[in-house]
Amino acid sequence: MDAISNRNLKARVGALAVSLVMATAIATPALAFADGTTSTKSTKVTIQYVTPEPGGDNLSFSVPTQIPFVAKADGTMLVASTDTLKIQNKSVFPIHVMNMAVAEQSPFKLVADVATGTDANAFQFTVNGLQAAASGDTHDDVAWNMGYAGSETDAIPLNITDAKIARVTTDITTPKKAATITWTVASGAAQ
Repeated sequence: MDAISNRNLKARVGALAVSLVMATAIATPALAFADGTTSTKSTKVTIQYVTPEPGGDNLSFSVPTQIPFVAKADGTMLVASTDTLKIQNKSVFPIHVMNMAVAEQSPFKLVADVATGTDANAFQFTVNGLQAAASGDTHDDVAWNMGYAGSETDAIPLNITDAKIARVTTDITTPKKAATITWTVASGAAQ
């Protein structure tokens, strides 16, 4: 054999020897468990609702498109029944109303009590016992909780009471916008 073939053969035999050592090293841990011993590990599974992007919406609910009042001669105002006025949860998890903010619309003036003061077109009302105001905090009130969509508690009927208007100077023979209610809702329930 010439010197080149001899070196080639030695390289091949060396590579084969290294391969056998590597295969034995890799197979050794597997052989250690061949006696029937087992091992387990676990993985935790969690679920959380997605925090919406700014301007996005991850909670699904509906509110009345309007609350129509009619004023009587004595200043008391009548409104639709709680059967038609409600906030409805359409999410698969519980939600609750955190805040009810009422913004008056000129020329109307939202007040705590129309009997006091001198403001023209002053009006007042309560929703489920909460006085209509620029900000009504409800985040700790369990009465504003709603169960998941489809449950028996997935809606909050809006019981409008103590609705009055005084010193009217604007034409209300046709419906006029007096205010806008903004409902802030969060997932979970008040405790």
